[in-house]
Amino acid sequence: MNFIKQPNTTISRTLYQTDIILFQKLLGNESSEEAQFSDNRQLVMLAIGILNRTLNLEGFLVAVVGQKWKFYGKVMIGETLSVAYQVQENKTFGNKRYIYDIKIDLIVEEHVVAEGIWGIMLNSKL
Repeated sequence: MNFIKQPNTTISRTLYQTDIILFQKLLGNESSEEAQFSDNRQLVMLAIGILNRTLNLEGFLVAVVGQKWKFYGKVMIGETLSVAYQVQENKTFGNKRYIYDIKIDLIVEEHVVAEGIWGIMLNSKL
């Protein structure tokens, strides 16, 4: 299993109007063209998507066992969202199941706009 094993890693992605429009349409919101900033749920989805690709979890992720989030600000169209993460805890659960808590900071221009803990169960060690 190939994982990035660094104590703290930052990845970035710019938020585009198309991202907001498509997400709002997914929610059934017809006035999506007017939105100028992301929904908090969208921020979580972007962060998890970046981590999923970065950590190469496809084929190894068994379950998401918990999430806790705090939001401090909005991300506007054109702003770049950085995701800093750190694997904090490792627990063995049964035979060949491993639970990890990953601390996530969502950052825009050096300001934390959200922070959370993502608990995941994998069928392999990080």
